Amino acid sequence: MIADSQRAFSGVLAAAMRAEHDFTVVDVVHSAEAVTKVLEMREVDILLLDVELLGEDAAELVRRLRRLCDRLPTVVVTDMDDPRLATAAVRSGVRSWVPKRLGLHHLMSVVRGTRNGESWFPPSLLGPVLTDLARSAQPSPAERKISTLTYRERQILQCMVNGLDRNTIAARLFLSSNTVRTHVQNLLGKLEVHSGLEAVALAARAGIAFDETSDEAADEASAPWPLAKFNQR
Repeated sequence: MIADSQRAFSGVLAAAMRAEHDFTVVDVVHSAEAVTKVLEMREVDILLLDVELLGEDAAELVRRLRRLCDRLPTVVVTDMDDPRLATAAVRSGVRSWVPKRLGLHHLMSVVRGTRNGESWFPPSLLGPVLTDLARSAQPSPAERKISTLTYRERQILQCMVNGLDRNTIAARLFLSSNTVRTHVQNLLGKLEVHSGLEAVALAARAGIAFDETSDEAADEASAPWPLAKFNQR
C-alpha cells in the first residue's frame, strides 16, 4: 500500500510498481485515516508511508507509527531530512527511510530489501540516528548491577538461574562449597538483594535466562526449589 500526501508522486510510484512483476499495489491513499481503514479491510505485506501524513511532532509520530508498524513492515518515503523524526521512526518500528529525490529505481530496491528483512537509511541520517539511539540506550538498573560482578560471580549466578544448589555448583566449577558460599554472599551484596531467589529475579530482569545448553543445567532441576539453600547464611 502507498500512503502519500502528494497525489502526483503516489500516482507515478503506483504505476511504476505495478509494472514490476513482483509487486501488487493493494491501494493508494492520501491520509493517515485512510491507511488505518485499508489495513482493517485488506491484506497488506508492506507499507510505503509519507511521514508528512502523520505530522511533524515527534511524540505524535511515535504514537501513530507504533500502531502501524506493529502490523507490517514500513518504509518511510519523504522529502524530509530530520534526524529527530528519523530516530523517532526507528524507535517506532520503521525499517527504512527513503528520500523521494533518490528516484523510483532506488526506492523499489529498498522496498525489496525491506520485504526481505533488511533496513536502509540515507548516509546523511544514518550517523545522527545511530548516535541518538546509542545515547539513549542506557542499561537498566538490573543490568548495571550485573555488570559489577566478576566473571566467577556471573558464572555462579548463571548456575543459580539454572536451579543448581551450592554443592552442585561447587562440583561443576571445581570449587569448595565454602568458596561458593563466599561468592554467593559477595554477589548478593553487589546486587543489593538478600536471597538467591531475589538474585535470580534480578538476573531475569537483566535478560539472564535459564540456559538449557549449559552443563550446569544438565543434571538438576530438582524440587523443592534449590535456591532455598542459598538463603541459609
